[in-house]
Amino acid sequence: MSGPQRGYCLIVNNFKFSCSSPKLRNRTGTVKDAESLSLVFTWLGFQVEVVKDATRDKMLSSMRELASRDHSGMDCVACIVLSHGLEGGVYGVDGGVVRLEKLKWYVNGEQCRSLIGKPKLFFIQVHDQTDGPSGPGSIPITADFLISMSTPPSHVSWRDRKKGTWFIQSLYKNLILRVPRNKDLLSILTEVNNDVSKNSNPNSSMRQMPQPIHTLRMGVFFPVPEELPPSL
Repeated sequence: MSGPQRGYCLIVNNFKFSCSSPKLRNRTGTVKDAESLSLVFTWLGFQVEVVKDATRDKMLSSMRELASRDHSGMDCVACIVLSHGLEGGVYGVDGGVVRLEKLKWYVNGEQCRSLIGKPKLFFIQVHDQTDGPSGPGSIPITADFLISMSTPPSHVSWRDRKKGTWFIQSLYKNLILRVPRNKDLLSILTEVNNDVSKNSNPNSSMRQMPQPIHTLRMGVFFPVPEELPPSL
């Protein structure tokens, strides 16, 4: 990455759910995750914006506004969602569902021309509540996406009420430790997978396994910041 600016980083942090569903409880511990993400992505040079307790419509309007900007001078864009989820989607605090494909759609090469050829990085930390073609030009509109999920659909995703989620806290730690070593993002996420898979919950035998999925066509390397990293 060599642009004049790293890019925008939108963090949607859903903590307090206003709907009546017993499945969508308040997400204690997510404040710690949001704070960690704000620190590390600011350190990496992103312009970080946090949207708290977003309804379905607020999530969509936030993505729409992000996509409407001129990203010509940016290296990439990042979107992080901390919420409850279900297979293929995330919940707003009102119980409305936003499909991940819809979030991706706003910043694809057809909807946001200034992001063509640039990495679109999505990090999705959800607690799964599930019961049970190319556009114009030479680059496919679905190219250069990374979707890093805290866990595959219908699998467990653990959260500590004080320390935050295993996935986000491992991501925070490994970005701080490995960006200065010039590791690319997929290598860093492999370390996150390894970290999280080794964790154990004393109250359950189930383990967690994050799942990165991508259509990246090149390695994603963050320039090493001149500033000291956030504390671990």
